[in-house]
Amino acid sequence: MRRLACAALTLTLALGGTALAAVQTVAVVHSGSATYVAGRTIVVRATVDLPNSCWSNPRFIAPARGVQPDADGVVPIRIVADSKEGDGIMCAMIFRPGVTAPALRWRHYPAHGLTAVRLIGSRTPLVAPLTNEAHQEGSTIQP
Repeated sequence: MRRLACAALTLTLALGGTALAAVQTVAVVHSGSATYVAGRTIVVRATVDLPNSCWSNPRFIAPARGVQPDADGVVPIRIVADSKEGDGIMCAMIFRPGVTAPALRWRHYPAHGLTAVRLIGSRTPLVAPLTNEAHQEGSTIQP
């Protein structure tokens, strides 16, 4: 009987829901910043929530090279993470708040009119005004 149960379990796991790792937009962005540093670089930082153990590796998706800010001077930047969630996959319900995404060093940003970045999470986007190393908020970046 035990062998039959083990065989059934093995078959269920082999044929059951298999999920491939997928890249998905994180749901919650808690905090973020965008700082202009020497060398024509903007460093973007953020902390996000990861809902369970199947989510890992939060990171930024840099905007396209020719992106232009909207009428308010804002450029969207999406934050994604790897997710292994799917049918038949068990994920430990370990909620991880405030996980730091590795900083994005953005070098090909618009030359004029940029005042902030919008960090996109699927539920809570966040607008981070640009600052320079001296912490002056709201100034437009000039090349």
